[in-house]
Amino acid sequence: MKKYLFIFFIAHFYTLQSQTASEAIHIVENEVGYGARSLSMGGAFTPLGDGPAGMYWNPAGLADIKNGSFYFESYFLRYKNNTSYLEELYINPFNLSRFNGVGAIYPIATIRGSLVFGLGFNRIHHYDGLMSFSGYSNVNNGLEFPIDVDGQSLNYAFDQGVRRYEKIMNNGARDQITLSFGIALSSDLSAGFSVSRMTGTETYDFEFLQQDIADNFQQFPSDFLNYELFQSLETKTKAIKMRAGVKYNFSPFRFGFSMAIPYNINVEENHGTQERLIFDNSDYSDAIQLGYYDYKILIPATLDFGAALVTESNLTLAMAFRIQDWSQMEFNLMDFASSSDEYAILKNENDLIAEEYKSVTQLRFGGEYLLPITNTFGCVVRFGLVYIPTAKTSGSEDRATTSLGIGIPIYDRIIFDMAYLFSYQRKISRDSYVPSEVGEEINKNQFIFNLSYLF
Repeated sequence: MKKYLFIFFIAHFYTLQSQTASEAIHIVENEVGYGARSLSMGGAFTPLGDGPAGMYWNPAGLADIKNGSFYFESYFLRYKNNTSYLEELYINPFNLSRFNGVGAIYPIATIRGSLVFGLGFNRIHHYDGLMSFSGYSNVNNGLEFPIDVDGQSLNYAFDQGVRRYEKIMNNGARDQITLSFGIALSSDLSAGFSVSRMTGTETYDFEFLQQDIADNFQQFPSDFLNYELFQSLETKTKAIKMRAGVKYNFSPFRFGFSMAIPYNINVEENHGTQERLIFDNSDYSDAIQLGYYDYKILIPATLDFGAALVTESNLTLAMAFRIQDWSQMEFNLMDFASSSDEYAILKNENDLIAEEYKSVTQLRFGGEYLLPITNTFGCVVRFGLVYIPTAKTSGSEDRATTSLGIGIPIYDRIIFDMAYLFSYQRKISRDSYVPSEVGEEINKNQFIFNLSYLF
């Protein structure tokens, strides 16, 4: 009689995937913002801010908007992950589209100066990703199972000379509802403020399969055929975020600075894990475990600043920087007793964040040029470049994104803007189930379409 116990592997898997330093960073690290115009300029929008995306980058720029507008935005992704494992290449492509934003900008009539309000729902972070591979491996991954035979329990290895398959898929987004305003303090100086209610949902699915395709495990009771592991994680986040900014015009230059103050993200996680061990005679043992966690993460301040050159020849060039000190991020321990296991675990993760993560300065550069086509018609062409260093002190996973865009007037009051963003990233990883090196080359082609009606 065989009896399989799953306690060790379920506990081991949960330790890897929930309430960790890497998970905390993952929730907010790859935030991109929104707005076809701003993103096609590489997000170098802090010194400008004169569009709906100013609510995100620098609300002070709203004060320079002359016309009210309604806008609608959509998002499309073409994704491909070329994954290499044991000298074999596996192509992982997928496409998706989603609604990305809607909102309005409304200038208030004033005797002097300017007062402009903005309200919008916008997606600022996309979690989508895919990776899968398989191959025959002789590398020991330490997989073993306790089996009872006639009252005696022993551990039996199922750890090498097997085919391994792994698949990881992420899907979801983080969005915000923002109320913002920009006000002219003088002819050259403006200030602004935004408050956002942020929510997000991400689903994470992990699948691992190990098969004895060479029939290396035949002797009872270790006559293993397959080991299957399925894990799902749904993460929901909520937060209130505030940003203040200033903008100074010194013709032909524009200077901008904004700061998002530190805030707490409330996180809720629902876990589900299923394991199954199948033997050669089709007998099997399985286990299912569900879990729920809720906790808070303190996000440090984000600083944005930059300068732009706005020429009379219809050319604008802008450069901006974003500073984020990831080593200051931490799990909020106030809701846990200092003597509890949860407190000890999260305090240890806070120590890891301080040691393994660093302050990062993002570089953003972009421009736009009004291209006259006729005396009464023209279009705007845009370009941008973003360089984002990795948050890890010992990491080499820096990312660069190039962007192009165009803005075309349709009739008198409708503007169509499009942005194309291309990014390429190389990653090397391994985990306890697949100790061999796995290489990833991730190509992301993102398209943002924006339609605005001016009034």
